[in-house]
Amino acid sequence: MNPITSTDSQEAAHLAKLRSQISSDIESMHEKEASLREYEQRLRLLVDHAHHNQPAQPTSQYYVTPAAQQDKAALDSEWEKYARSHALLEAARRGLTDDRLALKDREEKLAQRETEVGRREAWVKLREQELAAEAAAKAAVPAPKPSFTTAPFLAARNLFTHRG
Repeated sequence: MNPITSTDSQEAAHLAKLRSQISSDIESMHEKEASLREYEQRLRLLVDHAHHNQPAQPTSQYYVTPAAQQDKAALDSEWEKYARSHALLEAARRGLTDDRLALKDREEKLAQRETEVGRREAWVKLREQELAAEAAAKAAVPAPKPSFTTAPFLAARNLFTHRG
């Protein structure tokens, strides 16, 4: 491809883009000019009323240009977006508050459970010490040899096992 042709096509595209921007700017200026003419006409009417010492009555005719209608529609659309966003934000905030309250409640229950488990562990440790002390006391006292009057079968078994 020829570099000159490439550059020419780029310039042509750039010029076409500029033309479209200029034409849209001219159209916008025409709309603004029409709006300013309408505003000037209303001002002249108000000035005429003021010069004739008549109270100026507001004109009941408001001239709405298509651009103003589009601006109003865009503004209304943005306000609707804002209202929806705000509603979503409030719903999220309420959900977060509910989650925080639930978490706080869960932490309180967990702390109560921790206290209860600690109390039970202390009781179990104390009971184990008591049982160990009782076992040590029983081990220190020699068990009496069973006699025929207190445990006849045990005494017989001991008699037969020791003779062997």
